[in-house]
Amino acid sequence: MLNNKQLLSKKQQIEKMVSLPSITLAAQEADRFIDYIVDESVMKDTARIVRMDKETKNIRALGLGVGDFLHPGATFSTSEYKKLLSHNKIALISQKVRGCIAIFDDDLEDNVEDDAFVDHLMKMVAKKISNELDIAYWIGDTGAGNAYGDTDTKSLWDGWRYRIANGDTDGDTYYNNVSGGSIVLDATSDFLIAGRIAMVANTAPYNWEFKYDKVLSTLDSQYKTGGLANLAFYNSDKVSQNYIEALSARSTILGDSAILGKAALQYGLVPIVSCPNMSITMDGGTQAIEASTDGAYTDCLLTPNGNLIIGIQRDIKIESQREAADEATYWFYSMRVVPAIENINACVLLRKLVTTGTMIGV
Repeated sequence: MLNNKQLLSKKQQIEKMVSLPSITLAAQEADRFIDYIVDESVMKDTARIVRMDKETKNIRALGLGVGDFLHPGATFSTSEYKKLLSHNKIALISQKVRGCIAIFDDDLEDNVEDDAFVDHLMKMVAKKISNELDIAYWIGDTGAGNAYGDTDTKSLWDGWRYRIANGDTDGDTYYNNVSGGSIVLDATSDFLIAGRIAMVANTAPYNWEFKYDKVLSTLDSQYKTGGLANLAFYNSDKVSQNYIEALSARSTILGDSAILGKAALQYGLVPIVSCPNMSITMDGGTQAIEASTDGAYTDCLLTPNGNLIIGIQRDIKIESQREAADEATYWFYSMRVVPAIENINACVLLRKLVTTGTMIGV
């Protein structure tokens, strides 16, 4: 059994830990324990970080409004002066998230994994946090539609998806008065063949429809001038697999390379980023919100690199509290963060994709 000094030494190793919902590790006749937590976060790791020194930070955009700036000199008049500038403000308002993990003396005394126990647990915690934030940044919704509830982190802010879906029409909450609104496409009505990301007609000449193509062609050309490699499609890994399946069905060299993983997955020159945390249980309503049951749809997002933003006022703060009655030390953590989008006009959201069923359409 470890003495108090040894216990204290082990606890000090945990001082840099972030938290996970309270767990107790039962003693086992083994030298290690197995966890099944996998870090599936992708979107948050591709977003641009904006540091905030206070609760609210504004990102402002300025434009010259509509109409031409230059006019023929012979007819130039005061009516053509640019007097009213267009402007748009994106307010980053950080929200606090908290969590706690209890480290029990028995778990330290059992000596499972010895000193590696702390490192193992820290990695589990980090992966858990990454996954939860990835989901909240994407699918967060403060409206009444999803009704996540006060205890759900996804209720703290409007995530990237909500902002795009509610920014495509002038007057919408997240419409950009300088650059314009987002583009929202519906996989059930805006394409020749509804369904998966790639579909083939069941009648001659059996043409293929890759929905990536229309998504890309719909994006304003100004966002392509830096090169298509500066853009990315974000979608569920199941959508990516559907695309690979479609390529393989065409029996081409490109399809063989995709199956074998010989080349990075992309459509044309635009990379495809697989996001396992992107929901595949969206409903079929107008906004296509996340559904707890019966949801069968998913999304695909096209946007330039760095257009998605995460505002961070506080990375992680950790505090400890000793509870002698529980024979445990409780470690609390908190963060102050918020997601945002710099230019919503540079986003194309494809909703109501499916990932199941045949790839043969009408």
